[in-house]
Amino acid sequence: MEVHRVCVPPGALNQTTLIFPDAVAHYVTHVLRLRVGDTLTAFDGSGQECLLRLTTLSATHVQGERLAFLGASHQAAPPVILGQGFPKGSKMDLIVEKCSEVGLTTLVPLYTDRTVVREAPERLGGKMGRWQRIAAAAARQCGRRTLLGVQAPMTLADFCQRYTSAPVKIVCWEEEQRTGLRDVLTHHAGQSPVVVVVGPEGGLTSQEVAVARVHGFTTVSLGAQRLRTETAAIVLTGIIRYSLGALEPVEDATAREGSR
Repeated sequence: MEVHRVCVPPGALNQTTLIFPDAVAHYVTHVLRLRVGDTLTAFDGSGQECLLRLTTLSATHVQGERLAFLGASHQAAPPVILGQGFPKGSKMDLIVEKCSEVGLTTLVPLYTDRTVVREAPERLGGKMGRWQRIAAAAARQCGRRTLLGVQAPMTLADFCQRYTSAPVKIVCWEEEQRTGLRDVLTHHAGQSPVVVVVGPEGGLTSQEVAVARVHGFTTVSLGAQRLRTETAAIVLTGIIRYSLGALEPVEDATAREGSR
């Protein structure tokens, strides 16, 4: 039998009685259509998850009783950090959703020379909120307990400076003709965090690539086919996670908890 999941604010699971935020209460009541006495699990994005029983359910108030914390499903995955050049339209929504499902740790939107749209601060705040909600929904759907961290946008130069000490730093560049992604991941097998930069539509300029190289980033080719920026982000996250051993089978935490 499927157990429904909800995402709650950090620290909420420290209480034995949990009052759901309005958006979560609406989801439980009108989407899942659960009733008093039904059970579900709640996770807070930090790695904690627990089993709850609904005790109060109304149009404006949903409350649950914490029954038990679930055991750890697996060890924390090695961090993978993506610097993503701002794409056009709603493509960042797709990148956040799918990279969250695949297991990306941190996503940083980047302003680059070929960034088409630069949001006003008041609009950017709304977009950041939407991306965080998308990340939470993706985590709820795929069984992930930690949330993808969507950070505030920065310039490519600032991003490279911030992660200059990372052991594995990669820039995807269509003009690279010698070094492939496999070469770099094989050479740095098992090392993390892995930091990767994907440009926007049109890619990065040679000047931007030069800046990244100064900070120790290695340019890599993704092969003969040119991938869309959103496709490259998702594919790269999956490949890097696989190279770090993060896509191996794990014991189901819920099943383990129930067998005690």
